[in-house]
Amino acid sequence: MEENNINNKPQFAIFDKIVSLPVIRILKPLYEWKKAFWIYCFLGFVSTVSNYVFAIVFADGLGIYATVANVLAWILSTFISFVLFRYFYFDRTDNSFLNELIKFASARIFTLLFETLVIFVFVDRLHIDIKIIKAILIPVTAILNYFISKFFVFKNKEEK
Repeated sequence: MEENNINNKPQFAIFDKIVSLPVIRILKPLYEWKKAFWIYCFLGFVSTVSNYVFAIVFADGLGIYATVANVLAWILSTFISFVLFRYFYFDRTDNSFLNELIKFASARIFTLLFETLVIFVFVDRLHIDIKIIKAILIPVTAILNYFISKFFVFKNKEEK
């Protein structure tokens, strides 16, 4: 998303209001400097938290097997993430909601598989602490998801 298109989106007004709150106001210069980045980070944070909460509720609260609970949590949090990014972040496209959702989920499956492969190699085979690998993977996955979404999912037909 172009930084100069940010101020023209009425959806971003809610973020502007949040940053104008008394306690958060000190962050306003940083927010204004890279508004698109901070909004992307916030939406990604919401997606990450929703995934975690759903996984815990399904596994501990409903007693669903952990692997199944994690897949269900991934499905729900990916859908939430898609809706948030489609509405609040990326510009509208000529593609249908379903078409973009399928592309978005496919892109997220790619990064899920990438993360699983990296964990297999570095944690299971090379015995590096998973906390270190996960800490490295979180920003890498976020960056991959951003570029895949920007150039593959939410791209207008005329830009292709």
